Amino acid sequence: MKKFLITALALLLPLQFVAQDATDKAAEHRYNSVNFTSLAKFDLNGGMGVSAPFAGMVGDELLVAGGCNFTGNSAVDGTKTFYKDVYALANPLDKNAKWRKVGELAEPLAYGVSIATDDGLLCIGGTADGKTSSKKAVLLSLKGGKLQQEALPDLPAGIDQAAGAFGDGFVYVAAGQTDGKASKKAWRLDMSKKKAWEALPDLPGDARVQPVAVWQSANVGARFYIFGGFDPEKKATVTDGLAYNPIDKTWKATARIATSDSVQRALVGAAAVSSGAAHVIFFGGVNKDVFEQAINQPADDYLTHPAEWYKFNDKLLVYHTVTDTWVETFDSPLTARAGSGVVALKDKTGKVTWIVVGGEEKPGVRSADVTATEMTYTAHFGWLNWCVLILYLLGMVYLGYYFMKRANNSSDDFFKGGGRIPWWAAGISIFATMLSAITYMSIPAKAYATDWTYYPMQICILIVSFPVIKYYLPFFIRLNVTTAYEYLERRFNYLTRLMASVLFIVFMVARTALVIFLPSLAMTAVTGINIYLCIVLMALITILYCTMGGVEAVVWGDVIQGIILVGGAILAALYLIFNTGENGASDFWQIATDENKFQMFVWSFDWKSATFWVVILGGLANNLISYTSDQTVIQRYLTTSDEKSAARGILTNGLMSVVVTIAFFTIGTGLYTFFKTHPAELDMTMAKGDAIFPFFMMSQLPAGVAGLLIAAVFAATMSTIASNINSISTAFTVDLWSRFRNTTDKGKVKTARYAGVCAGLIGMFIAILMAMVDIQSLLDYFNTILGLLSGAIGGLFIMGIFLPRIGARAALIGFLCGTATVFYMNYGMDDNVKPNFLIYGFVSMAVAVIVALLLSFVLPKEKDNKGLTWQTLDKEKK
Repeated sequence: MKKFLITALALLLPLQFVAQDATDKAAEHRYNSVNFTSLAKFDLNGGMGVSAPFAGMVGDELLVAGGCNFTGNSAVDGTKTFYKDVYALANPLDKNAKWRKVGELAEPLAYGVSIATDDGLLCIGGTADGKTSSKKAVLLSLKGGKLQQEALPDLPAGIDQAAGAFGDGFVYVAAGQTDGKASKKAWRLDMSKKKAWEALPDLPGDARVQPVAVWQSANVGARFYIFGGFDPEKKATVTDGLAYNPIDKTWKATARIATSDSVQRALVGAAAVSSGAAHVIFFGGVNKDVFEQAINQPADDYLTHPAEWYKFNDKLLVYHTVTDTWVETFDSPLTARAGSGVVALKDKTGKVTWIVVGGEEKPGVRSADVTATEMTYTAHFGWLNWCVLILYLLGMVYLGYYFMKRANNSSDDFFKGGGRIPWWAAGISIFATMLSAITYMSIPAKAYATDWTYYPMQICILIVSFPVIKYYLPFFIRLNVTTAYEYLERRFNYLTRLMASVLFIVFMVARTALVIFLPSLAMTAVTGINIYLCIVLMALITILYCTMGGVEAVVWGDVIQGIILVGGAILAALYLIFNTGENGASDFWQIATDENKFQMFVWSFDWKSATFWVVILGGLANNLISYTSDQTVIQRYLTTSDEKSAARGILTNGLMSVVVTIAFFTIGTGLYTFFKTHPAELDMTMAKGDAIFPFFMMSQLPAGVAGLLIAAVFAATMSTIASNINSISTAFTVDLWSRFRNTTDKGKVKTARYAGVCAGLIGMFIAILMAMVDIQSLLDYFNTILGLLSGAIGGLFIMGIFLPRIGARAALIGFLCGTATVFYMNYGMDDNVKPNFLIYGFVSMAVAVIVALLLSFVLPKEKDNKGLTWQTLDKEKK
């Protein structure tokens, strides 16, 4: 064993020195690029383009309805004309595609709100004469190439020059004006019911005419954002935005609309789309200074200047919802328009192209241009990073081969490592298994988006260690079980053991899928390799080494992986701290404290968010569940030589969790402070918020260092996958297969290997499905699964060890009631009253125990509990 560790470390240390000597920093250049392309012109209304039309994608076709322009020689002596024609363009990215008329609106309209929904293009409000505002809402769709119109409920009041967006099943509309008078009203419509508009709180602050709006994810949940506009009474542009939180029904101001040089910008007449997980991209719009000069001191010759004089914005303005920062980037004269319609076109691969339709080239002159804007992200991983990563993966395959002969000796070697594992290795193994890539990627991502409110859950691990050592560990060691669920059969009956074991296997397969998906996400972010290929490669390599070498290969692999994991985390945290802003650590501290990023406790009795008591209850319950009923952890106890060694291992894990996890939360805070001071360095198309840390590795760190940290992500992941697969194969072989079929000792090892391969492959296929689903926070998703599937199992062990009067029937009914309760909470309760997912484990466990205890008075126990409860075990010790 010593020879193997020396060889492994000898390989790792040179890699670290090579990494540290590399100086090729990816941060030197942008990773986003934009391509602007002219498409088929929209010059069908009077031979000219239009401004302020309704526009959106309906199926595979681009729809443009209404709009207005000036007929005649110019805006000076021309007549403003409003249109009701509806045109469609199939294959809009084809420059030779032809527009065709598909129908007409009920009346000519412009300056309304157009919102693409799942059902079609929603056209809301507008004006037919520039004076009277419409309150109509109509849903446009195409059937057989023909226009379909569905009338929706009228707005409470007419509006035009307003803004709106679609999100979470609701259509939001706000601001603008009603019959020429500025409005601060806001409404939303539930598109699943389509009954009546719900009034929202009025917009605070200035009135906003011609603002822009989007629906986009934020630090916690998604928000309805509205930006810019102008206040007719103050005759000034509005230079900030507002975010509406649908949970607490409040508006909150965003940072001022300003570029990195602190020059404020106006978003009057602009267009906006959401991009990736947390960006908003703005197109066009007027120049703030020129516009304010025109409305405050109107000049007779204002409409006579060339287009360049008006300085319409030709750059993309970008807002980041997490860091609340603005940056101006990428310019093109093709987007220097006001009053355009902007449409998002997504192809089958998920690539998004934004199409800008019409608008004004200058006041009074409409453009017929249609422009495709495609933003792409290019990853450069580099040969040195690849060498570091490939060497690591090959090392893990060698690890499995190294221990394969021992694992073939007996089932005790395969399942328990022959009791040869030292306590310190078992402790590191538990740490690496439980924290894994969930820690390495998701905790930094969570701290980056929010703060340190989840950190007390790590302290709960250490707190839980003491009752686990005192009350639970003696049962697993002295009863000489192979799986935790053997105890449940001895205490209750086989049905209880079977149910707990099967549920554990289901949970572990789900967890395996999640932790296969995580590094694949990272790999895709840093290399551009197809995420599905990454999933397959990661799964197959892990299945190979953990099924060859058994639990001993898994534990010693965890030790090596734990060293890489901790070392990489500390390196990344220090880099982020000392590279924030211009002053490094002082800027890191100042920004983090100003933004309250170190907040650890939320003192509230709200059970719907991560308040102090929710985090503590959830942390204690979830960790108690994991450390008392999770076979992946309990199997580590059983690999040590005695009870004392196992106790040391448990405490080692608890201390490492408290201390080392500080680095992961510091990384999250550092990511926030770093990108707040370097907003242009973000990937503006990043689709998954949990990819922020691997993106930082790739884009900012020197070659080699990035490869080492990505290897750490893989190390964290593979330790958990291997542990999961090994524990699944153990539970299946011991709790299910051997129960119904007599087999030799070597036959058990063979069965376990087959079960491990099958479990890994199933997890791999589920991970592929997960890659198709939009999961905003993988940490939240994992904790939700933990609470739903494993809480009541923890309750069974509490019943068995501490409550001797509870029998098998009462325990089973309590178990089912606890599980049903949290499933109802998650899937049956309204979002407005649903408790925070962190306390699902506590609720499930508590309900299971309370119901079983009450039933024990009418359903007495069926068997003798001697030596199987804490009370009788304690007597035997004395």
